[in-house]
Amino acid sequence: MPDHKPRKHLCLDSMIQMIYDSFDSIPDHRPNRRKDKISLLDTLMSAFAMMHLKYPSLLEFDRERETEELKFNLKHLYRVQGRIPCDTYMRSTLDPVDPGAMREPFKLLFNEVQRGGGLKGFRFSCVGLKDHYLLAIDGTGLYYSGKCRCQECCIKNEGKANEAYYHQMLAACIVHPDRETVLPLAPEPIVHQDGTTKNDCEKNALKRLLSDIKRDHPQLKLVIVLDGLYADGPTVRLIRSYGWHYIIVAKDGNHTSMIEAMDALDQKGDVKRFEMTDGNGAKHWCRYANGVPLNKTEPVEIVNVLDYVETDKKGKRHTWGWITDIPLTEETVLPTAEGGRCRWHIENETFNTLKNQGYEFEHNYGHGEQHLATNLAYLTFLAFLVDQIQQLCCPVFQKALKLRARGTRTYLWKLILRYFLSWLIESWEEMFQAIIHGTAARKIQFDTS
Repeated sequence: MPDHKPRKHLCLDSMIQMIYDSFDSIPDHRPNRRKDKISLLDTLMSAFAMMHLKYPSLLEFDRERETEELKFNLKHLYRVQGRIPCDTYMRSTLDPVDPGAMREPFKLLFNEVQRGGGLKGFRFSCVGLKDHYLLAIDGTGLYYSGKCRCQECCIKNEGKANEAYYHQMLAACIVHPDRETVLPLAPEPIVHQDGTTKNDCEKNALKRLLSDIKRDHPQLKLVIVLDGLYADGPTVRLIRSYGWHYIIVAKDGNHTSMIEAMDALDQKGDVKRFEMTDGNGAKHWCRYANGVPLNKTEPVEIVNVLDYVETDKKGKRHTWGWITDIPLTEETVLPTAEGGRCRWHIENETFNTLKNQGYEFEHNYGHGEQHLATNLAYLTFLAFLVDQIQQLCCPVFQKALKLRARGTRTYLWKLILRYFLSWLIESWEEMFQAIIHGTAARKIQFDTS
Protein backbone atom coordinates (compact mmCIF):
# COMPACT_ATOMS: atom_id res chain seq x y z
CA MET A 1 0.00 0.00 0.00
CA PRO A 2 1.19 3.57 -0.62
CA ASP A 3 2.82 5.48 2.23
CA HIS A 4 0.42 8.39 1.76
CA LYS A 5 -3.31 8.84 1.41
CA PRO A 6 -4.21 8.23 -2.27
CA ARG A 7 -6.13 10.92 -4.11
CA LYS A 8 -8.90 10.01 -6.51
CA HIS A 9 -7.46 12.08 -9.37
CA LEU A 10 -4.43 9.75 -9.46
CA CYS A 11 -6.54 6.81 -10.61
CA LEU A 12 -6.05 5.69 -14.19
CA ASP A 13 -9.37 7.06 -15.47
CA SER A 14 -8.42 10.53 -14.24
CA MET A 15 -4.86 10.35 -15.55
CA ILE A 16 -6.10 9.40 -19.02
CA GLN A 17 -8.56 12.30 -18.89
CA MET A 18 -5.62 14.61 -18.13
CA ILE A 19 -3.69 13.21 -21.09
CA TYR A 20 -6.79 13.63 -23.27
CA ASP A 21 -7.20 17.28 -22.22
CA SER A 22 -3.52 17.95 -22.86
CA PHE A 23 -3.58 16.38 -26.34
CA ASP A 24 -6.77 18.31 -27.12
CA SER A 25 -4.76 21.55 -27.01
CA ILE A 26 -2.36 20.40 -29.77
CA PRO A 27 -3.29 22.25 -32.99
CA ASP A 28 -4.19 20.11 -35.99
CA HIS A 29 -1.52 20.58 -38.66
CA ARG A 30 -3.78 19.33 -41.47
CA PRO A 31 -5.48 22.01 -43.61
CA ASN A 32 -8.54 19.91 -44.53
CA ARG A 33 -10.94 19.86 -41.57
CA ARG A 34 -13.84 17.82 -42.84
CA LYS A 35 -16.19 16.62 -40.12
CA ASP A 36 -15.83 13.00 -41.23
CA LYS A 37 -12.03 13.09 -40.89
CA ILE A 38 -10.45 11.25 -37.98
CA SER A 39 -9.37 13.94 -35.54
CA LEU A 40 -5.80 14.46 -34.41
CA LEU A 41 -6.98 13.96 -30.82
CA ASP A 42 -8.48 10.53 -31.58
CA THR A 43 -5.30 9.58 -33.44
CA LEU A 44 -3.11 10.61 -30.51
CA MET A 45 -5.27 8.77 -27.97
CA SER A 46 -5.39 5.66 -30.17
CA ALA A 47 -1.59 5.70 -30.42
CA PHE A 48 -1.28 6.17 -26.66
CA ALA A 49 -3.71 3.29 -26.09
CA MET A 50 -1.58 1.07 -28.32
CA MET A 51 1.52 1.85 -26.25
CA HIS A 52 -0.27 1.63 -22.90
CA LEU A 53 -1.79 -1.75 -23.78
CA LYS A 54 1.69 -2.99 -24.83
CA TYR A 55 0.74 -3.98 -28.37
CA PRO A 56 3.76 -5.64 -30.02
CA SER A 57 3.24 -3.76 -33.29
CA LEU A 58 1.06 -1.14 -34.94
CA LEU A 59 -0.10 -3.72 -37.47
CA GLU A 60 -1.39 -5.97 -34.67
CA PHE A 61 -3.40 -3.04 -33.29
CA ASP A 62 -4.72 -2.29 -36.77
CA ARG A 63 -6.00 -5.85 -37.27
CA GLU A 64 -8.29 -5.57 -34.25
CA ARG A 65 -9.48 -1.97 -34.57
CA GLU A 66 -12.84 -2.95 -36.13
CA THR A 67 -13.85 -5.39 -33.37
CA GLU A 68 -16.79 -4.38 -31.20
CA GLU A 69 -14.82 -4.80 -27.98
CA LEU A 70 -11.91 -2.63 -29.09
CA LYS A 71 -14.18 0.15 -30.35
CA PHE A 72 -16.22 0.16 -27.14
CA ASN A 73 -13.23 0.05 -24.83
CA LEU A 74 -11.24 2.67 -26.70
CA LYS A 75 -14.21 4.99 -26.33
CA HIS A 76 -14.79 4.39 -22.62
CA LEU A 77 -11.24 3.80 -21.41
CA TYR A 78 -9.25 6.11 -23.70
CA ARG A 79 -11.88 8.69 -24.77
CA VAL A 80 -11.58 7.88 -28.51
CA GLN A 81 -14.84 9.36 -29.77
CA GLY A 82 -14.70 8.80 -33.54
CA ARG A 83 -13.25 6.27 -35.94
CA ILE A 84 -10.05 4.45 -35.07
CA PRO A 85 -7.19 5.25 -37.46
CA CYS A 86 -5.54 2.49 -39.46
CA ASP A 87 -1.79 2.01 -39.20
CA THR A 88 -0.96 4.06 -42.30
CA TYR A 89 -3.24 6.92 -41.29
CA MET A 90 -1.81 6.97 -37.76
CA ARG A 91 1.76 7.17 -39.02
CA SER A 92 1.07 9.92 -41.55
CA THR A 93 -0.93 11.97 -39.03
CA LEU A 94 1.57 11.75 -36.17
CA ASP A 95 4.67 12.30 -38.32
CA PRO A 96 4.40 16.14 -38.62
CA VAL A 97 3.31 16.74 -34.97
CA ASP A 98 5.80 18.86 -33.05
CA PRO A 99 7.42 16.59 -30.41
CA GLY A 100 7.54 19.51 -27.99
CA ALA A 101 3.77 19.21 -27.62
CA MET A 102 4.27 15.75 -26.07
CA ARG A 103 5.96 17.21 -22.98
CA GLU A 104 2.86 18.74 -21.41
CA PRO A 105 1.17 15.57 -20.06
CA PHE A 106 4.42 14.59 -18.31
CA LYS A 107 4.37 17.88 -16.45
CA LEU A 108 0.68 17.64 -15.53
CA LEU A 109 0.93 14.07 -14.23
CA PHE A 110 4.07 14.77 -12.21
CA ASN A 111 2.46 17.83 -10.63
CA GLU A 112 -0.55 15.73 -9.59
CA VAL A 113 1.74 13.19 -7.93
CA GLN A 114 3.51 16.02 -6.13
CA ARG A 115 0.24 17.59 -4.94
CA GLY A 116 -1.03 14.19 -3.84
CA GLY A 117 1.98 13.59 -1.59
CA GLY A 118 3.48 10.89 -3.80
CA LEU A 119 6.93 12.49 -3.77
CA LYS A 120 7.35 12.23 0.01
CA GLY A 121 8.76 8.73 -0.21
CA PHE A 122 11.41 9.90 -2.71
CA ARG A 123 13.03 12.51 -0.47
CA PHE A 124 16.80 12.20 -0.36
CA SER A 125 17.92 12.00 3.27
CA CYS A 126 21.31 13.65 3.60
CA VAL A 127 22.56 16.01 6.29
CA GLY A 128 22.31 19.61 5.08
CA LEU A 129 19.78 18.90 2.31
CA LYS A 130 16.06 19.38 2.91
CA ASP A 131 13.29 18.26 0.54
CA HIS A 132 15.72 17.32 -2.22
CA TYR A 133 15.21 14.54 -4.78
CA LEU A 134 17.65 12.41 -6.74
CA LEU A 135 17.27 12.83 -10.50
CA ALA A 136 19.15 10.14 -12.44
CA ILE A 137 19.88 11.01 -16.08
CA ASP A 138 21.23 8.76 -18.81
CA GLY A 139 20.90 8.14 -22.53
CA THR A 140 19.76 5.08 -24.46
CA GLY A 141 19.26 4.05 -28.06
CA LEU A 142 15.81 3.51 -29.53
CA TYR A 143 16.42 3.10 -33.26
CA TYR A 144 19.26 1.92 -35.51
CA SER A 145 19.09 1.10 -39.23
CA GLY A 146 21.26 0.92 -42.27
CA LYS A 147 18.35 1.74 -44.59
CA CYS A 148 15.49 3.84 -43.18
CA ARG A 149 16.22 7.50 -42.53
CA CYS A 150 14.26 10.60 -41.53
CA GLN A 151 15.16 14.26 -41.08
CA GLU A 152 15.87 13.68 -37.35
CA CYS A 153 18.26 10.76 -37.81
CA CYS A 154 21.83 11.10 -36.63
CA ILE A 155 24.33 9.51 -39.02
CA LYS A 156 27.10 7.06 -38.24
CA ASN A 157 29.96 6.47 -40.71
CA GLU A 158 28.63 9.18 -43.03
CA GLY A 159 29.64 8.72 -46.64
CA LYS A 160 30.99 5.22 -46.09
CA ALA A 161 29.63 1.89 -47.29
CA ASN A 162 28.42 1.03 -43.79
CA GLU A 163 26.60 4.33 -43.23
CA ALA A 164 23.83 3.93 -40.65
CA TYR A 165 21.10 6.03 -39.00
CA TYR A 166 20.04 6.18 -35.37
CA HIS A 167 17.93 7.89 -32.72
CA GLN A 168 18.67 8.14 -29.00
CA MET A 169 16.81 9.48 -26.00
CA LEU A 170 18.08 11.16 -22.82
CA ALA A 171 15.88 10.12 -19.91
CA ALA A 172 15.52 11.66 -16.45
CA CYS A 173 13.86 9.87 -13.53
CA ILE A 174 13.25 10.71 -9.88
CA VAL A 175 14.77 7.76 -8.00
CA HIS A 176 15.36 6.62 -4.42
CA PRO A 177 17.72 3.98 -2.96
CA ASP A 178 14.87 2.10 -1.27
CA ARG A 179 12.30 2.15 -4.11
CA GLU A 180 11.91 0.12 -7.28
CA THR A 181 9.42 2.57 -8.77
CA VAL A 182 10.78 5.62 -10.58
CA LEU A 183 9.06 8.79 -11.76
CA PRO A 184 10.22 9.79 -15.25
CA LEU A 185 10.11 13.39 -16.38
CA ALA A 186 9.70 14.23 -20.05
CA PRO A 187 12.74 12.79 -21.89
CA GLU A 188 14.87 14.71 -24.38
CA PRO A 189 15.38 13.31 -27.90
CA ILE A 190 18.96 13.04 -29.18
CA VAL A 191 18.27 13.70 -32.85
CA HIS A 192 19.58 15.83 -35.67
CA GLN A 193 18.83 19.47 -34.84
CA ASP A 194 17.59 21.98 -37.42
CA GLY A 195 20.30 24.26 -38.76
CA THR A 196 23.21 22.04 -37.73
CA THR A 197 25.53 19.80 -39.73
CA LYS A 198 26.91 17.73 -36.85
CA ASN A 199 25.21 14.90 -35.01
CA ASP A 200 23.43 15.68 -31.78
CA CYS A 201 25.01 14.30 -28.59
CA GLU A 202 24.15 13.57 -24.96
CA LYS A 203 25.85 16.70 -23.64
CA ASN A 204 23.88 19.01 -25.93
CA ALA A 205 20.70 17.13 -25.06
CA LEU A 206 21.51 17.55 -21.36
CA LYS A 207 21.57 21.34 -21.77
CA ARG A 208 18.10 21.29 -23.34
CA LEU A 209 16.79 18.79 -20.79
CA LEU A 210 17.92 20.72 -17.71
CA SER A 211 16.54 23.95 -19.15
CA ASP A 212 13.14 22.33 -19.75
CA ILE A 213 13.07 20.78 -16.26
CA LYS A 214 13.82 24.14 -14.64
CA ARG A 215 11.07 25.79 -16.67
CA ASP A 216 8.49 23.06 -15.98
CA HIS A 217 9.38 22.50 -12.30
CA PRO A 218 11.01 25.72 -11.05
CA GLN A 219 10.61 24.89 -7.33
CA LEU A 220 11.86 21.32 -7.48
CA LYS A 221 15.08 20.82 -5.47
CA LEU A 222 17.27 18.29 -7.23
CA VAL A 223 20.48 16.33 -6.88
CA ILE A 224 21.50 15.41 -10.44
CA VAL A 225 23.04 11.93 -10.73
CA LEU A 226 25.12 11.32 -13.86
CA ASP A 227 27.66 8.88 -15.31
CA GLY A 228 31.32 9.61 -16.03
CA LEU A 229 30.63 11.23 -19.41
CA TYR A 230 29.55 14.40 -17.59
CA ALA A 231 32.38 14.66 -15.02
CA ASP A 232 33.70 17.97 -16.36
CA GLY A 233 33.70 21.64 -15.44
CA PRO A 234 31.07 22.88 -17.93
CA THR A 235 28.50 20.29 -16.77
CA VAL A 236 29.17 21.02 -13.10
CA ARG A 237 28.77 24.76 -13.67
CA LEU A 238 25.59 24.23 -15.67
CA ILE A 239 23.97 22.24 -12.85
CA ARG A 240 25.03 24.77 -10.22
CA SER A 241 23.63 27.63 -12.34
CA TYR A 242 20.15 26.18 -11.76
CA GLY A 243 20.72 25.97 -8.00
CA TRP A 244 20.89 22.17 -7.97
CA HIS A 245 23.44 19.74 -6.54
CA TYR A 246 25.17 16.87 -8.32
CA ILE A 247 26.72 13.43 -7.81
CA ILE A 248 28.71 12.38 -10.88
CA VAL A 249 30.70 9.22 -11.51
CA ALA A 250 34.43 9.96 -11.76
CA LYS A 251 36.69 7.12 -12.84
CA ASP A 252 40.38 7.24 -11.96
CA GLY A 253 41.60 6.71 -15.51
CA ASN A 254 39.73 9.77 -16.80
CA HIS A 255 40.85 12.25 -14.13
CA THR A 256 44.59 12.05 -13.72
CA SER A 257 44.98 15.60 -12.39
CA MET A 258 42.21 15.07 -9.83
CA ILE A 259 43.88 11.89 -8.55
CA GLU A 260 47.17 13.74 -8.29
CA ALA A 261 45.45 16.48 -6.30
CA MET A 262 43.89 13.85 -4.01
CA ASP A 263 47.29 12.28 -3.43
CA ALA A 264 48.78 15.67 -2.60
CA LEU A 265 45.99 16.37 -0.11
CA ASP A 266 46.48 12.90 1.35
CA GLN A 267 50.13 13.67 2.06
CA LYS A 268 49.02 16.77 3.95
CA GLY A 269 46.50 14.75 5.98
CA ASP A 270 43.48 16.44 4.37
CA VAL A 271 42.00 13.20 2.98
CA LYS A 272 39.79 11.36 5.47
CA ARG A 273 38.76 7.72 5.65
CA PHE A 274 35.74 5.92 6.95
CA GLU A 275 35.08 2.22 7.60
CA MET A 276 32.09 0.23 8.83
CA THR A 277 30.46 -3.21 8.65
CA ASP A 278 26.71 -3.32 8.06
CA GLY A 279 24.13 -5.78 9.40
CA ASN A 280 24.53 -8.06 6.37
CA GLY A 281 28.22 -8.54 6.96
CA ALA A 282 29.34 -6.26 4.11
CA LYS A 283 32.35 -4.05 4.78
CA HIS A 284 32.32 -0.44 3.62
CA TRP A 285 35.48 1.62 3.15
CA CYS A 286 35.81 5.08 1.70
CA ARG A 287 38.18 7.99 1.47
CA TYR A 288 36.99 11.50 0.82
CA ALA A 289 38.15 15.07 0.58
CA ASN A 290 36.57 18.46 0.03
CA GLY A 291 37.91 21.24 -2.18
CA VAL A 292 39.74 19.14 -4.78
CA PRO A 293 40.64 20.68 -8.20
CA LEU A 294 38.85 18.71 -10.90
CA ASN A 295 41.23 19.81 -13.66
CA LYS A 296 44.19 22.02 -14.49
CA THR A 297 42.45 24.08 -17.15
CA GLU A 298 40.91 27.49 -16.61
CA PRO A 299 38.60 28.02 -14.89
CA VAL A 300 39.58 25.39 -12.34
CA GLU A 301 36.51 23.61 -10.96
CA ILE A 302 36.67 22.73 -7.25
CA VAL A 303 34.75 19.57 -6.26
CA ASN A 304 34.43 17.11 -3.40
CA VAL A 305 35.70 13.60 -4.12
CA LEU A 306 34.44 10.29 -2.72
CA ASP A 307 36.11 6.92 -3.37
CA TYR A 308 34.05 4.00 -2.14
CA VAL A 309 34.68 0.26 -1.80
CA GLU A 310 32.16 -2.34 -0.66
CA THR A 311 33.19 -5.92 0.11
CA ASP A 312 30.34 -8.37 0.64
CA LYS A 313 30.49 -11.28 3.05
CA LYS A 314 31.67 -13.55 0.22
CA GLY A 315 34.66 -11.32 -0.38
CA LYS A 316 33.49 -9.78 -3.66
CA ARG A 317 34.60 -6.16 -4.05
CA HIS A 318 32.70 -3.32 -5.70
CA THR A 319 34.35 0.04 -6.23
CA TRP A 320 32.93 3.44 -7.12
CA GLY A 321 34.14 7.00 -7.38
CA TRP A 322 32.14 10.24 -7.51
CA ILE A 323 32.54 13.99 -7.54
CA THR A 324 29.92 16.10 -5.80
CA ASP A 325 29.27 19.53 -4.35
CA ILE A 326 27.65 18.03 -1.23
CA PRO A 327 30.04 18.69 1.71
CA LEU A 328 31.53 15.31 2.64
CA THR A 329 31.62 14.41 6.30
CA GLU A 330 31.37 11.19 8.27
CA GLU A 331 27.58 11.74 8.33
CA THR A 332 27.16 12.42 4.60
CA VAL A 333 29.49 9.94 2.87
CA LEU A 334 27.12 6.95 3.10
CA PRO A 335 23.99 8.85 1.91
CA THR A 336 26.04 10.38 -0.90
CA ALA A 337 27.29 6.96 -1.96
CA GLU A 338 23.74 5.58 -1.90
CA GLY A 339 22.62 8.51 -4.04
CA GLY A 340 25.41 7.90 -6.54
CA ARG A 341 24.59 4.21 -6.79
CA CYS A 342 20.96 5.16 -7.56
CA ARG A 343 22.09 5.92 -11.09
CA TRP A 344 21.56 2.22 -11.83
CA HIS A 345 17.82 2.69 -11.29
CA ILE A 346 17.60 4.39 -14.66
CA GLU A 347 19.33 1.38 -16.22
CA ASN A 348 17.48 -1.39 -14.40
CA GLU A 349 14.06 0.04 -13.51
CA THR A 350 13.74 2.28 -16.60
CA PHE A 351 15.63 1.15 -19.72
CA ASN A 352 15.51 -2.56 -18.89
CA THR A 353 11.76 -2.29 -18.21
CA LEU A 354 11.10 -0.33 -21.40
CA LYS A 355 13.08 -2.73 -23.58
CA ASN A 356 12.37 -6.12 -22.01
CA GLN A 357 9.09 -5.96 -20.07
CA GLY A 358 6.40 -5.35 -22.65
CA TYR A 359 6.92 -1.74 -23.78
CA GLU A 360 8.89 -2.69 -26.94
CA PHE A 361 10.85 0.57 -26.72
CA GLU A 362 13.34 -0.41 -29.44
CA HIS A 363 10.67 -1.76 -31.81
CA ASN A 364 10.21 0.25 -35.00
CA TYR A 365 6.47 1.05 -34.92
CA GLY A 366 7.08 3.43 -37.81
CA HIS A 367 9.88 5.79 -38.75
CA GLY A 368 8.27 8.43 -40.95
CA GLU A 369 10.04 11.38 -42.56
CA GLN A 370 9.83 14.02 -39.81
CA HIS A 371 9.04 13.28 -36.13
CA LEU A 372 7.15 9.96 -36.07
CA ALA A 373 9.85 7.89 -34.33
CA THR A 374 10.33 10.58 -31.67
CA ASN A 375 6.60 11.02 -31.06
CA LEU A 376 6.03 7.27 -30.65
CA ALA A 377 8.97 7.13 -28.21
CA TYR A 378 7.34 9.94 -26.19
CA LEU A 379 4.06 8.00 -26.07
CA THR A 380 5.91 4.89 -24.85
CA PHE A 381 7.57 6.89 -22.06
CA LEU A 382 4.20 8.41 -21.19
CA ALA A 383 2.65 4.95 -20.85
CA PHE A 384 5.58 3.98 -18.61
CA LEU A 385 5.01 7.06 -16.42
CA VAL A 386 1.31 6.23 -16.04
CA ASP A 387 2.14 2.66 -14.98
CA GLN A 388 4.74 3.86 -12.49
CA ILE A 389 2.27 6.30 -10.93
CA GLN A 390 -0.30 3.52 -10.62
CA GLN A 391 2.22 1.25 -8.93
CA LEU A 392 3.07 4.08 -6.55
CA CYS A 393 -0.36 5.55 -5.81
CA CYS A 394 -3.26 3.33 -6.93
CA PRO A 395 -4.43 0.69 -4.40
CA VAL A 396 -6.61 -1.20 -6.90
CA PHE A 397 -3.71 -1.49 -9.36
CA GLN A 398 -1.42 -2.65 -6.55
CA LYS A 399 -3.96 -5.27 -5.51
CA ALA A 400 -4.36 -6.58 -9.07
CA LEU A 401 -0.57 -6.75 -9.44
CA LYS A 402 -0.13 -8.59 -6.14
CA LEU A 403 -3.07 -11.02 -6.22
CA ARG A 404 -3.53 -11.93 -9.87
CA ALA A 405 -0.13 -11.22 -11.41
CA ARG A 406 1.82 -12.19 -8.26
CA GLY A 407 4.03 -9.16 -8.63
CA THR A 408 4.90 -9.81 -12.28
CA ARG A 409 4.04 -6.74 -14.34
CA THR A 410 4.39 -8.46 -17.74
CA TYR A 411 1.71 -10.96 -16.73
CA LEU A 412 -0.57 -8.14 -15.57
CA TRP A 413 -0.15 -6.47 -19.00
CA LYS A 414 -1.32 -9.73 -20.61
CA LEU A 415 -4.35 -9.88 -18.33
CA ILE A 416 -5.29 -6.29 -19.11
CA LEU A 417 -5.05 -6.83 -22.88
CA ARG A 418 -6.97 -10.11 -22.60
CA TYR A 419 -9.85 -8.41 -20.77
CA PHE A 420 -9.68 -5.41 -23.10
CA LEU A 421 -10.22 -7.61 -26.16
CA SER A 422 -12.86 -9.88 -24.58
CA TRP A 423 -15.24 -7.67 -22.57
CA LEU A 424 -17.10 -4.39 -22.85
CA ILE A 425 -15.62 -2.31 -20.03
CA GLU A 426 -16.79 1.14 -18.96
CA SER A 427 -14.01 2.20 -16.58
CA TRP A 428 -10.54 1.22 -15.44
CA GLU A 429 -11.88 0.66 -11.94
CA GLU A 430 -14.20 -1.95 -13.45
CA MET A 431 -11.27 -3.47 -15.36
CA PHE A 432 -9.07 -3.88 -12.27
CA GLN A 433 -11.91 -5.21 -10.11
CA ALA A 434 -12.63 -7.83 -12.77
CA ILE A 435 -8.96 -8.82 -12.82
CA ILE A 436 -8.81 -9.00 -9.01
CA HIS A 437 -11.95 -11.12 -8.61
CA GLY A 438 -11.58 -13.11 -11.83
CA THR A 439 -14.31 -14.27 -14.20
CA ALA A 440 -16.16 -17.55 -14.21
CA ALA A 441 -15.11 -20.10 -16.82
CA ARG A 442 -17.84 -20.99 -19.27
CA LYS A 443 -18.25 -23.12 -22.39
CA ILE A 444 -18.46 -21.73 -25.88
CA GLN A 445 -22.06 -21.28 -27.08
CA PHE A 446 -22.99 -20.79 -30.71
CA ASP A 447 -26.10 -21.00 -32.84
CA THR A 448 -25.81 -23.02 -36.08
CA SER A 449 -29.44 -22.56 -37.17
